[in-house]
Amino acid sequence: MKKNILNVVVVGFGHIGKLHLEIINQIEGLKAVALVDVIPVNSNLPVFSSIKDCHASFPEIDLYVIATPNGLHYEQVKGALELKKNVLVEKPIALQKQQVTELISLAHKNNVRLFSSLQLRYSPVIRYVKNLCEKKLLGRLYLINIGCFWNRNNAYYEKSSWHGTQTTDGGVLFTQFSHFIDILHYLIGKVELLHHEMENFSHQDSTDFPDSGILQFRSGKTLGALIYTTAAYEKNFESSITIIAEKGTVKIGGQYMNQLLHHHVEGLEPPETDCSSHKFHKNLYEDILRALSENKSSLADAENTIDFIGFIENAMKN
Repeated sequence: MKKNILNVVVVGFGHIGKLHLEIINQIEGLKAVALVDVIPVNSNLPVFSSIKDCHASFPEIDLYVIATPNGLHYEQVKGALELKKNVLVEKPIALQKQQVTELISLAHKNNVRLFSSLQLRYSPVIRYVKNLCEKKLLGRLYLINIGCFWNRNNAYYEKSSWHGTQTTDGGVLFTQFSHFIDILHYLIGKVELLHHEMENFSHQDSTDFPDSGILQFRSGKTLGALIYTTAAYEKNFESSITIIAEKGTVKIGGQYMNQLLHHHVEGLEPPETDCSSHKFHKNLYEDILRALSENKSSLADAENTIDFIGFIENAMKN
């Protein structure tokens, strides 16, 4: 793609859609030209009720950004790809692995790109730990422990009708914690689910699915566990990934995986990383812009989501 400016449409103008528009407006080389939403939107941009209607008025769009409820992603992404448009979709691309592979095949068929919002991959802390793993500076990885202890109260579910339903939300592993499962796969490769226990402690009246669980997994000889909940008392408590390895122990923390909480690695001093930023969407868009303009691969390529979406889908069946 040789154009200097890429025309972008944001589909879904809720909290996340507004964030995407804000970032798009900051990046040279991207221009937001329209919005799509079924609810009336107050904006200086033209607003359409469907991708099809938007395409009729703006056929030269370069990138559709899908920021709608999870359960709508598959059909909306499919519609944009059938118009031979590049697509960036909020996680998850779809709620089923088979749907993701189908969309990737459709993108290839129509010679366009499909990306997902995997913005935590752009965290300097995550990139540092990825480098440790790739260069085997930690030696053999023994154990990985992920703790995600968040709060989502009734007001959260009452505010948006799609939150809490199996068909449009998909469950807390998709909506709240899929980024952490993506980072797990990003750091160590494909992960095998061993066992999953779930319980609904405090959301019986607000969700169709459990709010908490314990996942056990392995990757090669590396063992691990993910303990997660949205039932933490009153507010989010912790998000962390701890790696116990042959040559070191590392702990990453923060809701946005932007803090290096512990670093004890053979022969290495802790890196000087800036933990103040957690808005990695800008890095995401810059990478996508580069991938489109230079025909290069991207950390956000949809192919990178297949394994972790399959992992979550499998976990939800257990």
